Amino acid sequence: MVKPLSLEKDNIINKGHGSAIIATNYLESYFDDKLLKNIEVKFRIAQKAAQMIPEKAVVILDSGTTVLQIAKLLNLKSDLVIITTSLIVAQALENTKNQLLVTGGELRKKSMSFVGYWATNAIESIQADIAFIGCDGFRSDGPCARSYRELEVKQRIITNSKKVVLVTDSSKLNIDGLYRFASFDQIDHLITDTNIKEQQFELISSNIEIIRV
Repeated sequence: MVKPLSLEKDNIINKGHGSAIIATNYLESYFDDKLLKNIEVKFRIAQKAAQMIPEKAVVILDSGTTVLQIAKLLNLKSDLVIITTSLIVAQALENTKNQLLVTGGELRKKSMSFVGYWATNAIESIQADIAFIGCDGFRSDGPCARSYRELEVKQRIITNSKKVVLVTDSSKLNIDGLYRFASFDQIDHLITDTNIKEQQFELISSNIEIIRV
């Protein structure tokens, strides 16, 4: 959301002694590298997200480390139909008492998520009551992903869900994302933490409900 002013200031490159190296804002990290980052915040977000799920709902879980925390909490429920595009989320739910459906498709190893025709075709065949989506960053007009392979899957999830909830810790709001997958008016709720800046809150909240935990 914040416009880049300089490569170093916005963490696109890091200057060393006589050299510059590419920073990670625009490069996708592997799933394991992100798993424990801001873990306490992600758990609080997941707790709030789980409370929003109605009984006997059809739920879509996108990929992402925050969504993974939601999946773990859903092991405490038994009346849901859960569809996921994430191999890691599916593994977290392997002993669930809920009905679990995995889209399948081509596995992206960095995000451990399924993409491509099989994944999007599976999502098109259902109508979810609620979907939880992660993101890698933001622009002033919506959330973003770092891989274009993720775009169509996320867009199909949004189209085929009655309610769409974006879940992310506030650090992502400071990252200018690469590929926008939705506009803010396509998202019903954003669950984040209390470290969101006031100017960010005012800009986003004019379009969607923000829940700070």
